[in-house]
Amino acid sequence: MTPSDTIESVPLGGTAQAFGWLDRWPVILLVCLAAITPLLLVDFPPLVDLYGHLGRYAVQTELANRPELQAFYTYQWKLIGNLGADILVQVLHGVLGLEASVHFVVILTQFLGALGLLLIAREVHGRVTPFAVAAIPLLYGYPFNYGFINYALSMALAMLAFVMWLRLHRGEREVAARLWLGVAGAAIWVCHTYGWAFLGLMAGSAMLAEIFAARTRPVAAVLRILGACWPLLLPIIPMVIWRAESTGAAMGDWSLDFKLFWLISPLRTQWYNLDVGALAVIGALMGWALFSKTVRYDRSVGTAALLCFVCYAIMPSRVFGSAFADMRLVPYAFALALVAIGPVRLGSKVLQAAGAIALALFAGRMAVTSVAYIQQDRRAQAELTALEPMPMGARIAFFVVKPCWNPWAMPVLDHVVGAGIARRNAFVNDQWQQPGVNPMRVHYPAAGPFYRDPSHLVQREDCSHRIRPKLSQSLAKLPLGAFTHVWIVGDFSQPVAVPDGLVPVPYGGAGLLYAIEPQD
Repeated sequence: MTPSDTIESVPLGGTAQAFGWLDRWPVILLVCLAAITPLLLVDFPPLVDLYGHLGRYAVQTELANRPELQAFYTYQWKLIGNLGADILVQVLHGVLGLEASVHFVVILTQFLGALGLLLIAREVHGRVTPFAVAAIPLLYGYPFNYGFINYALSMALAMLAFVMWLRLHRGEREVAARLWLGVAGAAIWVCHTYGWAFLGLMAGSAMLAEIFAARTRPVAAVLRILGACWPLLLPIIPMVIWRAESTGAAMGDWSLDFKLFWLISPLRTQWYNLDVGALAVIGALMGWALFSKTVRYDRSVGTAALLCFVCYAIMPSRVFGSAFADMRLVPYAFALALVAIGPVRLGSKVLQAAGAIALALFAGRMAVTSVAYIQQDRRAQAELTALEPMPMGARIAFFVVKPCWNPWAMPVLDHVVGAGIARRNAFVNDQWQQPGVNPMRVHYPAAGPFYRDPSHLVQREDCSHRIRPKLSQSLAKLPLGAFTHVWIVGDFSQPVAVPDGLVPVPYGGAGLLYAIEPQD
């Protein structure tokens, strides 16, 4: 791929530019602001894991001032590839407060992600295309809705870093390009390892496109790629040390069924028909671009998209102890494929129609995501009223009753109890304990197996297949003396049989709350 390859898609002279208005910085900023609208309309982002992370952030930032938590939690900073939001919350919480800091970091993540997609298009096509705008809703994909904030932040930073590297590289400022790649790559690795790998994939794809265009011989091609990208290898040493100290480096769980299911799930939020229908429009745009004479795929970004799909097909579901490792790539593969589409014949009415469809897709998905988030946030806020009657220092046994078959809508209540750590200095049983994944440790031997995730996840009594313990089984094994409250949410059927000594406590949510009578 050479600079001239990109410029060919932009007409020379005074020809009117069909989508030139998108290139103006006020418009770019307005698009980025529109991209964060769903997050501005809620009290707190209704992302599945985010309340659990909120609890960890409370321990991380304020443990010294929360004596009720000190018996149960410790936090020790370490250099690991999973600290992006943690660092930002650490910096901001003294100014904004804890929950506002977390909310701000989530908003910033999506703003930077949208900006990254638009600027990649601007760099490779010479303009912001409506197809790049249509890629923005994919930032609100399955991994983001699960609350993988460090991951999403690192991917946003990787896209912005790629734009700068590509500009330096194409300007033949190779020393500056290598220096930038080394510094940016190391910083992004600290944010999240996958963002660092994503930056390497995009930079490597750009180099491959150049090499294919120049028909470089294989040995020379490898040397050229290594010469341009070797600074990205700097985090290898801390990564080896990190994983050598960790027992959470498991890899495995490759499943064709999940591969096929997640391939249709990159926009999964609330409503199957709307989410899959929007993906069908994206697929139609991608298919049209393959055969159209009015647009073409940029070689560098198109290669990166293709490699993302290949990596998705090959990767297991669990890498270095992190679940959903492969699923996380799918929205970004589709997003890069859309960004790679650039105009060739600007005056074409077909191009204008496709551009209008792309912009309508963006507007529609922002509206759908906003409505979904508002509904999900209202549900979470209603359940959180269960914390109001609890005293400071409560010890909460939390149970989410899962249906026999997972619905399409995101399970937004799975970690809502994490707010109990932040708001009530409570012990809760939903925190993750995967060595190397986060620096927080939980120690509460009296709770037995109910001290960590996933002890809070149970299933309905009438499920014929066993995936998790049934609610009744977990309640029977619960060491009541270790807790002050039992809180049950989810798809439970009434009446719920609970052990003796549990006193119902009314609250404003749809779940069940019990205070545990002190035992003799």
